[in-house]
Amino acid sequence: MVIAYTRHTTFTNFDKTVSITTLHQRPDRIRFLEEKITNFQIPRGSGLSYVPASFGQDVLVRELTHFNRILEFDKEQKTIVVESGITLKKLLEWSFKEKLFLPVQPGYPEITIGGCIAANVHGKNPRKYGSFKEYVIWIELFHPKNGLRKIEPNSELFDATLGGLGLTGIITKAKLQLHDLPSDRIIIQSKKVDSIMDSVEMFEKHSNAEMLSAQHNGSTFMNFEKGFVQVGLFAKDFHDNNMAIPKKTTMKNIQMPISFWNKFTISLFNSTYRNMEASRDKIEKNIFDSFFPYKGTAEWFYILFGKKGFRQCQILIDKNNIRNFIYDLTSLIKKEKPDLHLIGLKPFKGNQKFLQYCKDGVSMTLDFKNSFSTSQFLPKIDKLIMSHDAIPYIIKDSRLPKNVVKKCYPQYDEFRNILKKNDPDRVFKSYISQQLGL
Repeated sequence: MVIAYTRHTTFTNFDKTVSITTLHQRPDRIRFLEEKITNFQIPRGSGLSYVPASFGQDVLVRELTHFNRILEFDKEQKTIVVESGITLKKLLEWSFKEKLFLPVQPGYPEITIGGCIAANVHGKNPRKYGSFKEYVIWIELFHPKNGLRKIEPNSELFDATLGGLGLTGIITKAKLQLHDLPSDRIIIQSKKVDSIMDSVEMFEKHSNAEMLSAQHNGSTFMNFEKGFVQVGLFAKDFHDNNMAIPKKTTMKNIQMPISFWNKFTISLFNSTYRNMEASRDKIEKNIFDSFFPYKGTAEWFYILFGKKGFRQCQILIDKNNIRNFIYDLTSLIKKEKPDLHLIGLKPFKGNQKFLQYCKDGVSMTLDFKNSFSTSQFLPKIDKLIMSHDAIPYIIKDSRLPKNVVKKCYPQYDEFRNILKKNDPDRVFKSYISQQLGL
């Protein structure tokens, strides 16, 4: 059958490991969603996921970036109803004027609210603010069989939609809880550490910070594990000229033919960056640049991986297993010497439901060069994750095997049953859902 307003588009995930050409539609009205079609489909926001979660082979991609309006605002309750295609940038442009903000801000300003819900994203200090689900009051969800439904917290479908990778239906709008914005500036201090455990221990001393993270050298060539912790606190007042948001924040469309990174260059980069950050006592940055540090120099870090891209895995380690996990991981890295470039850390809190990346502990991000040695090393990481009852973040690892997800997410089968009950014809599919047997 002919589907209105479609074209064929090639989609590539953020780590550049999967590209697929398939049907693509950008509806701007609910009536387009309600048209009867027989194709498998999947909703898409800005398409910035590391994994191919918003496209698939012979799957109609329904991009919701035209659904980008602010619909309601309750000033007294500090709540807002928005369409799912609105970006964080557009929402913040509005909310900053009201001196309000969403405490959970993931890494890129062009991510949509629908994407934040589907991935249940976390922000700059998940220990303090939790994940995105803490700020969602209700969701409007469309399914061809059930039409439009409002779903609320403490319901099975709500919990399955938060972190559900768009498989429960098309998120059309949501009501969100905003918080007062204390200042338009963040004061950031960087402190050198010599090991990953040093960062974990420092997290305990600064758990109430607005922003709290660590970055460590992953290369065993030299200075392995050395890094720095960044602590961010709101300033105490407002400077009106510091609320400015750049007009252009879209991803650079640049592809290097080969990777610039190797064990020497990444060790040199990490060591230089560590010294540079720690040499400054305190830095005062405007709020937008603080929320989205990867929009500047760090974007080039990923561009310089070249056309083969990179691999990333993100692991959430239970608070009771952190020391043993770190010891086993660092021992494995020293033994195997993989193409590991960067190790990032954040403290975390949360209660896991279905496919949500939540737990009290520490989240660790590992960035690898996409190489043969990496493909040989990552299954060893999988075994480590499973043996320590850790959780891999599905939205960050495009090669994650089904058996690992099934083992690490205790409600994997329950989630599949909810999908079957809500979507018996399994209309909603993607590359990653098929890879993981969802």
